[in-house]
Amino acid sequence: MERQIELNGRVITYELSRKRVKNINLRINPDGVIKVSCPGRTSIAEVENFMRLESDFIFRALAKVNARIDNASRPKRYEDGEQVNVFGEKCTLHVSSGFPFRGVRYSYPDIYVRADSPEQAARSYENWRKNKLKDKVFEMLGYYLPMYEKKGVKAPVSVTFRTMTSRWGVCTPSTGKLTFNYNLFETPEELIAYVVVHELAHFLEANHSARFWAHVEDVMPDYKIRRKTLREY
Repeated sequence: MERQIELNGRVITYELSRKRVKNINLRINPDGVIKVSCPGRTSIAEVENFMRLESDFIFRALAKVNARIDNASRPKRYEDGEQVNVFGEKCTLHVSSGFPFRGVRYSYPDIYVRADSPEQAARSYENWRKNKLKDKVFEMLGYYLPMYEKKGVKAPVSVTFRTMTSRWGVCTPSTGKLTFNYNLFETPEELIAYVVVHELAHFLEANHSARFWAHVEDVMPDYKIRRKTLREY
């Protein structure tokens, strides 16, 4: 059930569900949706009093969500003037059917897309975006793989890409396969490098043990800073 409450002068929408729980529970989803669950007999007044007590937490969490969404700015309508991220840098989409070229041209901070419709712009932009990310990842692999080869790591059997919701990369040591998230395109290059180093280290240690992190640190001494920054995307 969707409801609204005024907190500190702002109208906040939240989703309320009654469950077999003992207490009122509050959760902020990664997309900013506020979800509240409560026992079946809890009154709306009790729920909203609880939310007022937790208002500072709610606004801090929403601010983090908004910052993360802004950091990972991706096209929503593929229309002229939209703001997007290219390797962590804010850029502007320019969409027109009159450009004297086909596809996409990039000249920081501008991305020019020749298209007759938002649908065509989306296809062109996404193809360009994916190819740019692939090129960047292979560039990073070319730089960091030799460091791991000295540790006994063999070149990956395959490197694939797909859009993932909860992981930036996947290493499958048993098959020699690496998979990277297309959404890395919006993150800074130093964070893409961290993900590449992280996944290569899994060829040595399939877990996240102290030995695994030692391998990561040996190649990338500042990995902790990069890992923390990646959480903002």
